[in-house]
Amino acid sequence: MGKLNWQEILHEKELWEKEWDYITQVLIDKRTDLIYDYPMRDEKQCPMPEEADRSWPNPCGYGTGTEDAMIYGGTLLDACLCRYELEQDKESEETAHRLVSGMLRCAFSAHTEGFLPRSVMPADGKCHYIDSSRDQYTMFLFGVYRYLHSSLCRSDEREALARALTGFAKRAEKNVVKQNGYDLLRDDGGPSLNCVMWGESQGNHEYCRLPAIYIAAWDASKDNHWLSLYRELREEAYQKSLPMTEYWHLYTLQQMQAALYVCREADPDFGWKEKYDDLMDAVSDYALGQTGKYKDFLDGLEGIEWRSDDFRTHPMVEHRHPVWEGLPAFYPSSKNAENRFLIQDLANIIIVSALSHGSTPSPEALRLFAEAFLKITSGREQGAMPVHFLAAYYRLILAQ
Repeated sequence: MGKLNWQEILHEKELWEKEWDYITQVLIDKRTDLIYDYPMRDEKQCPMPEEADRSWPNPCGYGTGTEDAMIYGGTLLDACLCRYELEQDKESEETAHRLVSGMLRCAFSAHTEGFLPRSVMPADGKCHYIDSSRDQYTMFLFGVYRYLHSSLCRSDEREALARALTGFAKRAEKNVVKQNGYDLLRDDGGPSLNCVMWGESQGNHEYCRLPAIYIAAWDASKDNHWLSLYRELREEAYQKSLPMTEYWHLYTLQQMQAALYVCREADPDFGWKEKYDDLMDAVSDYALGQTGKYKDFLDGLEGIEWRSDDFRTHPMVEHRHPVWEGLPAFYPSSKNAENRFLIQDLANIIIVSALSHGSTPSPEALRLFAEAFLKITSGREQGAMPVHFLAAYYRLILAQ
């Protein structure tokens, strides 16, 4: 195949189907139905249960390849549902069921109600690290909200997902209070690094995460208690979601848009749907405005790989955090980490734009997205990088 321009890349279905096959046949782990940072071909690549139990090398499992399974799961579940709308195929349906199975496996492996592990270890399918993040919760909510409102959701899945979502809401009502610093808390009851859900420390992209938990629980259970809690927070969360500011990377905006999507779709008040439309368009406009910053980076990048190395072989750097007092706080060094975030930003710009109601991706954003896709597919070791690209691609195709 000769050199393709960006329009041809977006319309070359074979290229994208190849990545779909890689994700569904190789990347989604057959033992746990989860997506790790890269294919865990050898069980020893992952932390062993005894390592996760003692929070080695850190309580989130950062640097081990197991820390973002709920983000990948929710992102790819949306892609499956878009693909199913396009193809009406058995493969999309079966993959969606697998992803939901893995996500529920995580939710119900917790020791305390409503805690959402980032993943479980392949060695036993239940052991997990004790610290999660609001990002994991947000993308779980987004994916399963979409799934609950699809024709693919079975009655047994619906019941289990409702239990998981109401469990999150019960945990939030109990723990996200001033005396806890508005923290969902770790699975062992200790303070978390990234599960603070409310308060003045929040960035604007984080304020709608807690309302999304409550409205998703109401939508799944029809218990008006959760709708009342959502409405108590709605106005303040909306007001504090603007203005847009600077962000380390644009996964923050994918997750902001995901939380806004749940709030917008589930809110029974039509006037609020219109307000969320305006907010989601503002997020999209901001993201699209960042596109030009990535041109020089992409032009200078020949390709990128994400090797499935044993994290134990990497140099460990200690980063102490007060909330992890008495626990290990070592981070395995990671090659190409910044480049992987930058590559993913280009997919997230498209996702953020595609989720809005009055905004469409610019030609420049589409061009850089398509060119970035070729950069990741040129490597032998892609890891989970194609997940966000497939999610963006299927949303684009569905919108045509």
